[in-house]
Amino acid sequence: MHFQIVAPSACVEADKIELAQNQLERLGHQVSLAEHVFAQHRYLAGTVEQRIQDLKTACTDPNIDAIWCARGGTGAAMLLPYLGSWIMNKPIIGYSDSTVLLNYIAMHDGAAIHAPVFQEIACKNLHNTLLSTDALKTIALLHHDTVNHYPLIALNSFAQHFEIENLKVLGGNLTVLSTLQGTPDSLKLNQASILMLEDVGEPYYRIERSFVQLLQSIDISLLKAVVLGDFYHCPQKNVPHSLIEIFNEHLEALQIPLYQCDWFGHGEHNRPFWLGKKGMIHHSQLII
Repeated sequence: MHFQIVAPSACVEADKIELAQNQLERLGHQVSLAEHVFAQHRYLAGTVEQRIQDLKTACTDPNIDAIWCARGGTGAAMLLPYLGSWIMNKPIIGYSDSTVLLNYIAMHDGAAIHAPVFQEIACKNLHNTLLSTDALKTIALLHHDTVNHYPLIALNSFAQHFEIENLKVLGGNLTVLSTLQGTPDSLKLNQASILMLEDVGEPYYRIERSFVQLLQSIDISLLKAVVLGDFYHCPQKNVPHSLIEIFNEHLEALQIPLYQCDWFGHGEHNRPFWLGKKGMIHHSQLII
């Protein structure tokens, strides 16, 4: 495949990008870097004009098979007013701040892959492993019509023995999603949906605040389940309740099933899955 690496968010670490490029090319793929991928504007990977130009060029180039976001951080929301139908042309891979782009595509009936960003995928070890397992699974997801069965842990009474299909898969980084609410491109549910949530470095009170904002600004009658991924390095401090208890307090009252898993987010594992496609919950598994 031919991958174009685009940096729509924060400025990147050049050595990690170049290593990942080398490793992916050693596996037989073609990798090209967007014109401004190493640009810097404050803490951003270039100006809005540079970043949107790179993204649009990659989306409209017939020689590009997929677009891999270089990193997350911050800044992707600045691009939203300039997006058009052209962003639906190619699969886009990323997570964290890329949640902005992934859910824009998903809400416009496209599909994008929630998976590691490009500067995270290279391996440097003694076993001659070029790319992380998550990266290899991401490439396989593009190559094949793969169906993944990911385990879930039921966290409330409504999740016990809960089975449902034809759920639109949405979500990503909770803080990023909550900052979009109240804007023209906020998260909107227009059919039965499952919401995947993760976060990093946020204290519990901010996580709860973001979650409440999200719940109060979407059509919860269409929210059929919530899946919590990794909330990496999120400090509990002196809070007497766990994150599970905090989320469940809100979802039990709404009779919405709550699940937990350890296979996506900023932690050790970040398995790929499609946002915007249909999934189902069956026998404590997310099939997507």
